[in-house]
Amino acid sequence: MVNQSQDAIPPPLRVDLLGEFRVFRNGTNLRLRGRKARALLAYLACSPNRTLSRERAADILWSDRGTDQARASLRQTIAEIRGELPSSDALIVGRDSIAFAPGQARSDVDEIMDACANRDSAALARNLERAGDLFLADLSGLSPAFDEWLLSERVRQHDRLVAAAVQAVEPMMGTAQQTDVQTILRGLDRLDPWNEAVARLGFEADFSAGDVAALHRRYRRLAEALQREFGTTPSAETRALFDRLTASEHTRMPRPASEAVRPPEVTAVAPPTILVSPIEAVPASPEATEIALIVTDDIRTALAQHPELRVLSLESPSLERVAHFCENAISTYMLSGRIRQLGEEIRVNLLIGNARTSVVIWSHQFQLDRQNLTAAVDQVVARAVGAAYPAIDQDLAATLPEEESADAVHRYISARRLIGQGNSLDNVRKGVAMLEQLVTNDARHLNARLLLARMYNTDFWQRLAGHDLAAFRARALALTQEAVSIEPASARLQLRLGWCNLRGRNWQQAESFFRKALGAITFDADALNECAFGLCHLGLLEDAEPLMQRAFALNPFAPADYHADYAILLMLRGDTIAAEEHFEVSGERGLQYLAARLANMARGDFGDRRTKIATTFVAGLRTAWEPDRALTQADVREWIRASLPFKQEAQARMLEDGLLEAVGSSFPA
Repeated sequence: MVNQSQDAIPPPLRVDLLGEFRVFRNGTNLRLRGRKARALLAYLACSPNRTLSRERAADILWSDRGTDQARASLRQTIAEIRGELPSSDALIVGRDSIAFAPGQARSDVDEIMDACANRDSAALARNLERAGDLFLADLSGLSPAFDEWLLSERVRQHDRLVAAAVQAVEPMMGTAQQTDVQTILRGLDRLDPWNEAVARLGFEADFSAGDVAALHRRYRRLAEALQREFGTTPSAETRALFDRLTASEHTRMPRPASEAVRPPEVTAVAPPTILVSPIEAVPASPEATEIALIVTDDIRTALAQHPELRVLSLESPSLERVAHFCENAISTYMLSGRIRQLGEEIRVNLLIGNARTSVVIWSHQFQLDRQNLTAAVDQVVARAVGAAYPAIDQDLAATLPEEESADAVHRYISARRLIGQGNSLDNVRKGVAMLEQLVTNDARHLNARLLLARMYNTDFWQRLAGHDLAAFRARALALTQEAVSIEPASARLQLRLGWCNLRGRNWQQAESFFRKALGAITFDADALNECAFGLCHLGLLEDAEPLMQRAFALNPFAPADYHADYAILLMLRGDTIAAEEHFEVSGERGLQYLAARLANMARGDFGDRRTKIATTFVAGLRTAWEPDRALTQADVREWIRASLPFKQEAQARMLEDGLLEAVGSSFPA
């Protein structure tokens, strides 16, 4: 069917909401420079009747400011918009409200919804093909109220678009152009990769085209995504349709016989899998048995929340299923233990072993305080869960084959290993390149996106770009914004949003995201330490220290950056000697750590050691900067402010002055 409105004169304004926000006037991109100006027009485009009160605009976009300042900022933003878009034309600016003139503005979402209503397959395919996959992808981090609205609006818009498109496509099957249908389905997959109604339409389209390989691939991709993100399998309706189509006499490729034994929803290579065996009570007294059950259940529950582990309970699964999971995993581990009651003493022994090599990679013995069993059990669970992933990560680094692999799980772990070694910039760059390829191949790879965003916000970009950081920071922010559509509630995503805002000196937003992350990273030592380090930058040392101490307690393999981050906290607190001791044991040679160490040394007498560190730092900074331009002391100040953005001016000046006292003679004023 042809869209009935295609011959009408198009409105002068076209607004793109899917992907990056853009506004066109008669086909010309207006390129509004201010993000608040773009956000105001975007919010207006989503408002009922395209009308927005001034009060609501000020509240949503400047929620972190006072009323008078918010209103003044709104007036300035409206003036900017008027410069590109006169109010006499498509925008009406009144004393109490702002509005698009009736019929003068149209969005990509409007066009998609109209195409659905008119059953216009060509228009729907055309609009979905050119649309981005994340609603207002470039407008996160403007204000707490706007961010809250944006997260919920993304879900709402994606849901309504997908629901309308599914309803429109169903009657098109078998009548519309096959290429249009496939284009529509690809667009819907981008908007909602876990939608089973979309997947079932895809099955029908693949079957109609005689492409059974694509049908199998689509089913496996859906099953893997559901298992990875939600720990579930496709619904009975979806499985029944898949079975019916693949069993049809028209099928060109028979279903593999092994499918009856090997569930199709599991990937060819799965993430590290940990089998949690029931903790054994010896002897099986009522008290010891109850403690064993509680410890086992709590460990399973907490481990299952780790984004990079697959957890299997050994309570009652069949041997066949256990064998399948072990065969399927890139590596398999077993957590087991015993609780012994010896008179009045209760002793817990836990260990984690590599199921294939039989090597114990972690073990610990706990003495339970009978006077406070609840706290004692919580400590056992925290230590076991906190140690599990670091121990597995370390074991994988030692045992995973180094040869190249096309498998996503293998490549992700290999990239982590290259980055974690940190012994050469070439290895780190290779690891980053592998992550970029993973992101290109898999639009929903959350962990690769978040690790890349972290790399582009750390010493890595300093060593590549020196003072020219804009492109790296923009890439970090883009990756983080893309991740919002994958798993908006992820604690690690909140952490990355915190750091992106911290780098942008959006202090209040940064703290808000760090606080959100803290609510869900109880046992994740790396995330706790990184969150605490962010709070250090905000001057919240009293909040940060217990978090760092907990990270040390949870992770028995505490890496070098734990010590270096803690050293900076001690430096900010004025504990010069203790800070230097932690800098020394960390062995960190990252430029920002060397700079902080030199600033700390300015408070004491460290003699030749300070001279050696200064020489290393100066050589590293000159290598990282543009080699054909001599650095000045002003450049060094600019660099350190970007590298360690402290909220409190006194701390920032202490860092700058201490660093220049150590290296200022190497650079002209």
